Amino acid sequence: MAVTDAGSNRAQASDPEQAREELIDRETAELNELLDRIDGLTYEARRRLRRLEHHRRGVAPEWTSLHG
Repeated sequence: MAVTDAGSNRAQASDPEQAREELIDRETAELNELLDRIDGLTYEARRRLRRLEHHRRGVAPEWTSLHG
């Protein structure tokens, strides 16, 4: 028969909770990274679209590059 003390039981009981928290932290970090990448891509896409729209309207590409 194995003998355990109350301290080790408490540590084992908190391990699933700690593992759950670590999983949530990891998932949160990954989602924040994805959202940052999406924000960057959205900004770049809007900038490129604005340049094309300006070009279509006859705005010089040099001006668009400096002010877009």
